[in-house]
Amino acid sequence: MSDKGDRRTSISSNLDDPPNSRLFIIGSKMLSEQDFRDAFESFGHIEEIWMVKDKQTGDNKGVTYIKYSRTLEAAEALEAMNGKCIGNLTRSIRVMIAASRDQGSKREWNEEERILRLFVIVPKNMTDSELHDYFKTFGTIDYATIMRDKGTRESKGFAYVKYFRFSHAAAAFEKCDRKYKAVFAEPRKPYLKNEEKFQVNFNSINKSTSLPIPDINNPTGCTKLIAIVSPQLNQDQLWKLFDIIPGLDYCHLTLEGHPTPNRGVASVVYNSAQSASYAKEKLHGFEYPPGNRIIVKTDLEAVQNFESTCAEQKQTDIIQITETIAHASSLIQGAALSSDNVLQTKLGLTSVSKDADVKSSIKLPDLQPLASEEESTVSRCFIVCTPSPLPNAVLKNVFSRFGNLIDVYMLNNRNCGFAKYANAESAETAIKTLHGAEICGIRMKVLKAEEKQDHNRKRQRIDDK
Repeated sequence: MSDKGDRRTSISSNLDDPPNSRLFIIGSKMLSEQDFRDAFESFGHIEEIWMVKDKQTGDNKGVTYIKYSRTLEAAEALEAMNGKCIGNLTRSIRVMIAASRDQGSKREWNEEERILRLFVIVPKNMTDSELHDYFKTFGTIDYATIMRDKGTRESKGFAYVKYFRFSHAAAAFEKCDRKYKAVFAEPRKPYLKNEEKFQVNFNSINKSTSLPIPDINNPTGCTKLIAIVSPQLNQDQLWKLFDIIPGLDYCHLTLEGHPTPNRGVASVVYNSAQSASYAKEKLHGFEYPPGNRIIVKTDLEAVQNFESTCAEQKQTDIIQITETIAHASSLIQGAALSSDNVLQTKLGLTSVSKDADVKSSIKLPDLQPLASEEESTVSRCFIVCTPSPLPNAVLKNVFSRFGNLIDVYMLNNRNCGFAKYANAESAETAIKTLHGAEICGIRMKVLKAEEKQDHNRKRQRIDDK
């Protein structure tokens, strides 16, 4: 015990060096240090494994810390081992990044940003696209934004780069050119709790916008705009933003998404088509709050987008019908009948092709047959589609490519769902391949699903003691 304590004291000053290189793991009390070493040492050099024990009895509390020599090693270990079972036990472990010593037990509402977002120093003549092109070589980027002076729009010489995966952010942190001086950024503070900051920003903008509105061609004569904004904004802040452009008559904000709003939709009306066009030109793409781009369209464009969405919905309905037919085909196959002959002769239909093109930001493996619905679910993936869910036919096309897929579905009126696999390796490959990818213009988050609760849980806890 004393040797262990001395060893921990000797490296305590290096716990956060490099940053985010220490894992916090919750697992069974029956696991030993050797179990953790066997499971985690393949990801890199382990500096220390520290198992938290009861000071009175010396019993393991089920909490373990693993310190790696590199951030990328910790990132790859986290992504590979979270939700896995080790040491021949059936209870899975939960793996997280340990809080830094100065952070303590404090957690922010957007804590995930701490391991996904980098602060970098950039040349003042660098563009956003150049920044994006360089850092995307390390992984899939959520956004790459150079901070600029609000008055002159000149670069401030620094930027933020956010990734979808911790391992990609860690690779950029370790491998990018030293001139960028990359560090992990602190999570952004919630803007709605700092009204004075908003007021100062608006006052500084309003003082610089007394110029007359220039002549802008607006053949449609539309005076109404539709704006998609961050849910952090409120009605008063939005009015002040659009009132920068003279001629504002009406502005109404509606927050969408329950129970937590995921976006704001505003109807904005000006007293002239010229003012509306100028507002669209100046505010479309404007970041407010920083890191949240405002989308501004004329009312006519919004209607056209709606009609386009309706057409896409009709196409989705057709896809769902064909999916039903395909499902019927699989049932017939299960009854040892020829589905092709039955569908063509009895229904007068051709079988559905499963080789339809799926536009993807990554290279997908070849299609593989589905597992039988009678097979047991060994592993589940939790799926989040942004900004809207993908059709089931597309989801099945994509997730079946990793083999052993039993079923995939989205929850009713939600943009999230689950994929069920009969093989754990197939699910793990799907997570590693699809997390952060873009499918048919929809951004995917694919994570290990939490295990379902069962009646044996209490018995397992008793056994673990």
